Amino acid sequence: MQTAWQTILLAITTANLVALLVQNRRLRTALATARHEADHDPLTGLPNRRALLRHLNALLADRARPVSVALLDLNDFKAINDQHGHAAGDSLLIHVADTLTALDLPTAYIGRMSGDEFLIVTDGGERTSRENATAAADALDRSTLAIFGEPVNCRASVGLAMADHGTRTASGLLTRADAAMYDAKRHGAAVQVWHHTTATTATKAAALRRRYR
Repeated sequence: MQTAWQTILLAITTANLVALLVQNRRLRTALATARHEADHDPLTGLPNRRALLRHLNALLADRARPVSVALLDLNDFKAINDQHGHAAGDSLLIHVADTLTALDLPTAYIGRMSGDEFLIVTDGGERTSRENATAAADALDRSTLAIFGEPVNCRASVGLAMADHGTRTASGLLTRADAAMYDAKRHGAAVQVWHHTTATTATKAAALRRRYR
């Protein structure tokens, strides 16, 4: 038969255990939140540059794996920011993120690199890579967002680069995609695939553009 003291001690022990469980749950929640925030863009909720590069490097580690990146840069985004303000620009970025996510592209990992640049990493062959890039460009071309009652287009220029034996690093692949994207802007094309002829002119121009960005 329990004494009064044993009953009190049991109650205290139980209360302490409950408090520890609650604290442990709070710590796990806080850790999960911190991890999510570290790998996701706070504005759009998409994976951020850090998460994109980690995912891309993991895929490229398998040298036999077909991998590609499609770099999307919104057209006239600076003009939209200047004309309507940064809040309008943020709304457009969120709309673009939602549009890309809604496509549910096969074997694709979509994130925001920085500013008005988004990246689609495709874990698949050339056909799937091209289809994903084209689907993204077409969806944004059809999409508009009303800003202060004025329809604003979400059109983007897309540079597509596929890993080969010459480039199996994230930085090399992104450099090619950036060059192709800049080439798409110069020629008014929705999607431009990197090839060796773009390496001399477009790559230099893209590097200069990033330097002064």
